[in-house]
Amino acid sequence: MRAIIDSDILIDYLQGVESARLELARYSRREISIISWMEIMAGAESSEDAKACRDFLGTFTIHPLSPEIAAQAVVLRKKFRMRLPDAVVWATARVEGCLLISRNDKDFPASEPGIRHPYTL
Repeated sequence: MRAIIDSDILIDYLQGVESARLELARYSRREISIISWMEIMAGAESSEDAKACRDFLGTFTIHPLSPEIAAQAVVLRKKFRMRLPDAVVWATARVEGCLLISRNDKDFPASEPGIRHPYTL
């Protein structure tokens, strides 16, 4: 199954959260938005952290921002009044036909199809 993994799950994994490790192990095709790549890399505080993050993120398919994703993000942002980066991540999942995996139940409502909230902290 294909899944777009949101930044919060990636951060949890990097911080050693077992629930995140188990969740990532469920998916044979793990994918991320370029937004998540940027958010993780921006949080790397040292060159060693940056290398570890780059190596980890290199195991994912990384989706760039396309015109189709951008257009879908605008629709989602207007409909759900969400921050643009979150709208881009969700739009990436929709356009690519992937499940969106996130702990963010405020911006990504569980009532919407294609969204999974695997655990809470």
